[in-house]
Amino acid sequence: MRNSSVSWLCLTGVVLPLLCTEARADEVGSYAVQDRAETTGPNRTMLHTGIWTLGLSYLPAIVVAAESERHGDKNLYVPVAGPWMDLASRGACAPNTKCTNETTNKVLLVIDGIFQGVGALDIIGAFLLPETRTVTTRASRGNEMHVGTLSFRLTPVRLDSGYGVSAIGSF
Repeated sequence: MRNSSVSWLCLTGVVLPLLCTEARADEVGSYAVQDRAETTGPNRTMLHTGIWTLGLSYLPAIVVAAESERHGDKNLYVPVAGPWMDLASRGACAPNTKCTNETTNKVLLVIDGIFQGVGALDIIGAFLLPETRTVTTRASRGNEMHVGTLSFRLTPVRLDSGYGVSAIGSF
């Protein structure tokens, strides 16, 4: 007798309105939610960052390579490795020449080489660590419902003197 009163109250929406609402929605068809990871290609953020970092650090190197009369500075036309090749080819100052800016030039070559290397690694990393996104799909699966970690199924039940709804699941 107790079950029939619960089913009557559920059908009228007085007790357990959530389950009653889901039971009515179940008549039309319920949906199960499924999340899946989808790879969409290279990581765009890393790729854009790498292109900008490499480009903005390579541009001054090209200007110096074009304007300088020093033979070692022509290595700056080579991206990424050029600053390090130029740094390695710099020797001691020749006698009777002024080398007041040589320490500053070496520091700038190291900074430029680091930024070009980081930019190149970002570009390579964009392809090694592709961009993924989570796609949520809804598929009709009879009367089974998934809400977060809650999974339950509503089924009609015949009780002593009427009908009701039964919920079976893992909570």
